[in-house]
Amino acid sequence: MARRKQKRRASKKFKGINVTDAALGYAGVSIWSEALLGVNPIQFFTRQPGSGSSTKLNMYEIMDSLMGGAGGVNTATAGVLGIQPNAFGVLELNARKNGIDAVVKSVGLGIAGSVGKKVTRKPRAYINKTIRQFGMGDFIRF
Repeated sequence: MARRKQKRRASKKFKGINVTDAALGYAGVSIWSEALLGVNPIQFFTRQPGSGSSTKLNMYEIMDSLMGGAGGVNTATAGVLGIQPNAFGVLELNARKNGIDAVVKSVGLGIAGSVGKKVTRKPRAYINKTIRQFGMGDFIRF
C-alpha cells in the first residue's frame, strides 16, 4: 500500500519589523523628499516654517497651500523664481531641477538593495538566529 501524504504545518507569518526593509524604505523616501521638498523626512515633520524665500518645504507650508494660503512663499520670491506663489510652485520647481537625479538614485538604491541583501544573507541569518535565542524573533528581524 502506498504511503499517505503528510499534511505540512502552515508556517507562522512574521508580523514584526524587518529592519533591512525598513532601512531601504527610509532611504527611498529620503531620496524623494530631498528631491521634491529639499528636506529629509524627519525635517519635513519637525522643521519650522521658513521665511518665504526658501525652496525647502515642510508639512506646515504644504498644509497652508492646501487651504488656499501662500504656503510660506511670498510673491516677490515667486516672481523671481517664475513659479506659482504657493508651496506647489516650489514643489514643481524642485521636481524640474532634481527629478532625473532622484530617478537615477532610486534605481541605484533598488539595485544596491537587492545585491546587498544577497551579499549579507548569511550574516543576517546569524543575527536573526541570535535574536530568536533572546526571544525577540517574533518582533524584529534583519
